[in-house]
Amino acid sequence: MTRFIAVVVAAVAFTSACQTNPVRVTDESIAVRDAQLAALKPWRARGSIAVDSKEQGVVNATFAWDVNDNGFDIRLIGPLGLKTFRVVEDQQGAVLSGDGEEYSGESAELLLLDALGVRIPLVNMQDWVVGLQGSAKTATRDRRGRIKKMLVTDVDQTRWNVNFESYAKVDDLDLPKRIAVSGDGVEIKLSINNWSQPQTVDTDRLLIPTAELN
Repeated sequence: MTRFIAVVVAAVAFTSACQTNPVRVTDESIAVRDAQLAALKPWRARGSIAVDSKEQGVVNATFAWDVNDNGFDIRLIGPLGLKTFRVVEDQQGAVLSGDGEEYSGESAELLLLDALGVRIPLVNMQDWVVGLQGSAKTATRDRRGRIKKMLVTDVDQTRWNVNFESYAKVDDLDLPKRIAVSGDGVEIKLSINNWSQPQTVDTDRLLIPTAELN
C-alpha cells in the first residue's frame, strides 16, 4: 500500500508539473514553420466553400485554387456544375469569366463581389489557406506552432475572425483542412480536400499552374 501511494503521489506531481510548465512554441519554431509554408509556391488547393450572408443566403461551390508568386487563378463550380466562375489576378489587374462573359478590373475581390453579391477576402485567404498569419498582428497557436485562431483587420478596416478548425498532414507539413472565417456580415467555411504542387505553364496573361479539374 505504501508503494502504491508513492506511485500515485509521483503521478500527481508529474501531472501538476506538466500543467504548470506546458510546452511552449518558440518564435524560432514559428519562423521555421512559416518559412516552409511560404516556400510551398506554386501550390494548388482543391475543396469546397460555403458562403453565408444575409443578402444572398448560402452559396456553395467546389474550387480549384492555384497560386504562385505572380498571382492566383481560382475556379468556382456551383452545385451540379450549374454555374462556373474563373477569377484570375496578377500585377496587371483581375479578370472574371463565366457564363460566356468576361469582366476586368483592378481587384478580383471586387469582381467576385459583383458576381456573387458577397465579399470574399481572396488576397488574405491566400495566406490563411496554407496556415500563414499574413497581415494579422497576433495569432493563437497550438504546441506545434499551428495557428488556431486570429483576428485580421483588412486594408479597409474590415475585421475578420479566422478559426483553423482542423489540419491534415501533407508530406511533412500540417496544412489547414477546415477554416471558418466571419466578418462584414459574411460567414465563410473552407474545406480543403487535396493539396498539390503542379507544374506551371505560360498562359500569356499569368504564369500559373493550370487549374483544370481532371
